[in-house]
Amino acid sequence: MAGSPEFPGEAWLTSIKIEQSKKPLSNWSIWRVPNNLRNLDEDAYIPHLISIGPLHHGTKNVLAMESHKLHYMLALLDRTPDPVKAVDDCAKAIQRFDKHIRACYAEPISFTESDFAKMLFVDGCFIIELLIRYSMRNLGLQEDPVLTTWMVSTLRRDLALLENQIPFFVLEWLFKVIMMPSAIGRSLAALPELAFGFFKPVLFMKKEKFGVSKRTITHLLGLIHDSCLPPSRGRDPKGKRAWQFMHCATVLSKAGIEFEKDTSKDLFDLKFERGILKIPPLRIHDSTVSLYRNLIAYEQRFQGSAQYITSYFILMDHLIDTPKDVELLVQKRVLENDWGGWEEVSDLFNSICKQVVVQEFYYAGLCEEVNQHYNTEWYRYKADFRRDHCTNPWTIISLIAGSVLLVLTALQTVYSVLGYYQ
Repeated sequence: MAGSPEFPGEAWLTSIKIEQSKKPLSNWSIWRVPNNLRNLDEDAYIPHLISIGPLHHGTKNVLAMESHKLHYMLALLDRTPDPVKAVDDCAKAIQRFDKHIRACYAEPISFTESDFAKMLFVDGCFIIELLIRYSMRNLGLQEDPVLTTWMVSTLRRDLALLENQIPFFVLEWLFKVIMMPSAIGRSLAALPELAFGFFKPVLFMKKEKFGVSKRTITHLLGLIHDSCLPPSRGRDPKGKRAWQFMHCATVLSKAGIEFEKDTSKDLFDLKFERGILKIPPLRIHDSTVSLYRNLIAYEQRFQGSAQYITSYFILMDHLIDTPKDVELLVQKRVLENDWGGWEEVSDLFNSICKQVVVQEFYYAGLCEEVNQHYNTEWYRYKADFRRDHCTNPWTIISLIAGSVLLVLTALQTVYSVLGYYQ
């Protein structure tokens, strides 16, 4: 039609390609928790004391820690031979890789290059000084108000939030530039070891467990995630096939399946042997609730992450259906409950994996073994017999007395028959 505007398809496509070419390739490792997970327990993903990185920077509830950040930053610089040169070198390194750092975040960062670099520098210096002071807490630093028990516990919680991260390579740059030229820096352990030592009290594992991952550390939460993974990460070939969950703990117990606390150092090393499900103990308290939720959120989006933790809590969700299941597992010392009542713990497990997708379930083979045992009639009859006749001493005594009486009666009958024929 004459005079009608031509659709500018070619011009639009060209401008979009030019705009896209300006952006670095995304390698997201830090993002906001999706609303479907956040709505289940919003508090588990929000910092209580300190903000790290851009996503919660400037929010009211964390402003009080800004002065402590600056104090720690200056204390870290005082450890260097030349603080001015250290700041200059760090600023140049951060600004040089500005695009690479921004590409780690799933959403655009509104800070200018200078403001963003300064924020990363202050936050990174605070984390490094905190890790150093914690590792040296027996050397006269007990009067530091940040190292009080409740603040350290809250800092562990906040530094393990998915939305409260900066890339780990930024921390390593700062550590290398600021600490390595100093005498104390050369005497310290590597940065990942310092970080693991700080988080170890909430991980409940031996120190030698650290270092199993050969992948690049994304950030502090990623370091925690990789240190939690089992040493041998062979994928269960049944994980991608159709599989069925096992029944809850009380139902399995009634069918004769026993539960036993395992002494394995690996939280995910569950075994089923001769009718006994062996589970390493899991401790539930305030810090771990937030930690586990953030680890699951991390696994949901990070493509390089194995879903062991998600698989583990999906399995535990099916083992724990009611408060009675919690009571049973606590009695068997599989669960160590320092958090709430049995009903609260049950609600936690029933909600922790809602809205969660697992692409490969790592306990499919274990579920199949348990279900085969559960569905075997002989084991069911054996369990029924134990439940009906071996539940208390009087029942056992009655059973023995009845058996003896039956044997004596049979013997008397045999002797009578033999006497008759003689």
